[in-house]
Amino acid sequence: MFDYNKLPKLERKIVLAVLILFGLLLVFSGLNQMVNAWNNYRNGGAANVSQTVSFAGQGKIKAAPDTAKVDIGLVTEGKDSISVQNENTGKMNKVIDFLKKEGVANEDIKTSNYNLSPKYDYNKGKSTLAGYILNQTVNVTVRDLKNVGKILDGAVSSGANQINSVSLFVDKPEELKNKAREEAVKQAKEKAMAASKIASFRLGRLIGFSESASGEPPIFYEAMGRGGGIAASAAPQIEPGSQEITINITLTYLIK
Repeated sequence: MFDYNKLPKLERKIVLAVLILFGLLLVFSGLNQMVNAWNNYRNGGAANVSQTVSFAGQGKIKAAPDTAKVDIGLVTEGKDSISVQNENTGKMNKVIDFLKKEGVANEDIKTSNYNLSPKYDYNKGKSTLAGYILNQTVNVTVRDLKNVGKILDGAVSSGANQINSVSLFVDKPEELKNKAREEAVKQAKEKAMAASKIASFRLGRLIGFSESASGEPPIFYEAMGRGGGIAASAAPQIEPGSQEITINITLTYLIK
């Protein structure tokens, strides 16, 4: 007959450790069964997909852009780097002064590129330093779309010789997405209630929610090309257009 007390001290420790581990396994196994039983109770006995039902809803909101971003550029060339930088600074300051007079806030004017590089002439395989080129770009946020054309025209009149791009977008698209989401959820719930009445079943609690979105702004983007520092006879007409923001929702319920 096994006598624990007659075992050597080291072997008694090993046996005790094995017994403790075995006891812990039993405890964890029992807890797991209790958790599974509780979850099964909460789910009303739904242990498989056949006891759930899903309904889809879609919300659509028409979005018109309310804000524009404009990249205004200035390229300056000259024989020495100092004169090129001084000339460029004077012209760009005039452009920025014009923007501020048109109501563009300081925080909506940001220098996105400033690059000074040498210019070389090549003759018979030899390169000779011919001068310097400075390329500066300012990113401007225009919050009144009616002023976009005027700002483009005025920036060139003030000395800019590049309009690199114009992008129109919704400044706060999340508000529009929330409206589309609300419509999609409402539609899915209405489908669930109608189906439960027609098919004579009772809806349990909501156990699943999924969402996908499409058609988010920015809505419009167009490269404007390079100008020559001469203002157009009339300010360009910018058409914002519109786009549809769509939210698709799926709700999954337990069946009682």
